[in-house]
Amino acid sequence: SILLQLPDLKSVLDLGCGDGVVGTLLPEACNYRGIDLSNASIYEQNPNDQRITYSSPDKLDSLLASSQPADAVLMLDVLEHTREFTALFERTIPLAQRYVIVSLPNELFILDRLRMLAGKEHPAHSLDLISLPEGFKHQYLINIAKARKILSTAAEKHGFALAEEWQQPVVAKNILIQPLLWMMRKLSTAQLWSTGSVFVFKRRA
Repeated sequence: SILLQLPDLKSVLDLGCGDGVVGTLLPEACNYRGIDLSNASIYEQNPNDQRITYSSPDKLDSLLASSQPADAVLMLDVLEHTREFTALFERTIPLAQRYVIVSLPNELFILDRLRMLAGKEHPAHSLDLISLPEGFKHQYLINIAKARKILSTAAEKHGFALAEEWQQPVVAKNILIQPLLWMMRKLSTAQLWSTGSVFVFKRRA
């Protein structure tokens, strides 16, 4: 829904695209391309979509170097899985002609904190992940305020500035709980009630 609000968006490069679901939500006229790691295995791969390239980790740099620029570059729930939080972000910014869009989980979300206090491990940081590939694990506990500052500083070096931030509220299946969630959003900070943020960085004129 955020992408569809951006004017004259004709091409999208989706880094860490998984099964390429974003490509199914865009207008047919929009040129969609996706890239993901062949060994990530976080989402089911979609080898039937010719718009997606699954790359081995050692070939990712050369693949990005040979990629065509796009109006918007997406990194949706990707950076928290990388060892160097801003490295992939800065490596990919030059491919963006107008926008870079990053989504991150808010791991200070109040329900996640309460689950930890109740003895339930965070699924992205659990010790149960020890035997799984690195891509499954979050390398950092994301504090949205710190992430915003770090990414904005990196974006500035490449001629981009943070234009918008969208918080993702938790949505209850039970409609009777919705008024309680509405009150929580009104009476507390987004750091407590948001499950994550979407940052829209725009190239400066």
